[in-house]
Amino acid sequence: MSASVTQSFTHAILNQLQQLGIHISPPLLTLIRQHNEQGRLPLAIQDSLWMELESHRIEGLGLKIGLSMLPQNFDSIGFLLLSSPSLSVAVDSLINYSPIIGEGGVFAKAHSKEGWCLQYEAIFTSAVSIRIEAIFSSIATGARWVAGKNITPVAVYFSHEPQAPMTLYKQAFGNARVCFNQPQNAIVYDEVDWHFRQREVNSAVQAQMLSLANQQLAQLKPQTFVEQVSALLTHQPWLSRAQIAASLAVSERTLQRRLSDLNVNYQTLSQDIRKQHALAQITKPNITQASLAEYLGYSDESAFAKAFKRWTGMGFREYRLKQ
Repeated sequence: MSASVTQSFTHAILNQLQQLGIHISPPLLTLIRQHNEQGRLPLAIQDSLWMELESHRIEGLGLKIGLSMLPQNFDSIGFLLLSSPSLSVAVDSLINYSPIIGEGGVFAKAHSKEGWCLQYEAIFTSAVSIRIEAIFSSIATGARWVAGKNITPVAVYFSHEPQAPMTLYKQAFGNARVCFNQPQNAIVYDEVDWHFRQREVNSAVQAQMLSLANQQLAQLKPQTFVEQVSALLTHQPWLSRAQIAASLAVSERTLQRRLSDLNVNYQTLSQDIRKQHALAQITKPNITQASLAEYLGYSDESAFAKAFKRWTGMGFREYRLKQ
């Protein structure tokens, strides 16, 4: 299956171009419309769209397109991100499900002295600068949806040279430090904004969005049932067994049975993955036993403490002191 992007994202770009008075060549527009009924647009056709936009040489066009994006322009992923309780959870979902929006690159996250960093490595090779700026501008816009307040990044790093006056970058990224000719493309948020929670999660809505996202992702990248369960637990370890089952559109009983048929025990699988998360997170200075328990989906801190001692033979503080 060739790489593709969602039609709704492409249509949002076309709508913004119309508002800006930018016209697309009739042959390319016809080619895009021929795929309207197919749900996905081949990445090669969107490459042609971006190359044509680049040829217009309009300053800050990528930034303007990103600023105009709305949740519905990203299919089910937009609503999944919007239902996230914090930016950190939304980023995990973006990393896991971004191929649904488009298969043009890969997201990853990392922690640094500045805060939490979301990195993007492009697979596409045409009109790279304008596309990267559209992606990062839309991320900054999306972060404000998730937080429910006007948060701005600490810094934004681009691997290309400036494409517009700094006033346009300020419009997209506020007072963030914007740097060019960097080793990688990345956007950084501080710890407070990264973990800020403005509301409780509606578990039913989130489960519904996860189910839809997993169905769409499965169409792009078929997985075994065990791989699907493992992916959910790896990227969202706080999910309960009921939420895992709901996201896969099965009952808890069916979840257990299908795993058992493959000689896999759900409890063992989930504990192994949560143990890996715990041992990876415990070395970070800002992690507490309470925050790690919440991240891993434990109902209370004592339940996590017992599990951690079972995994390592030591208590949380004792293990940490020995690292």
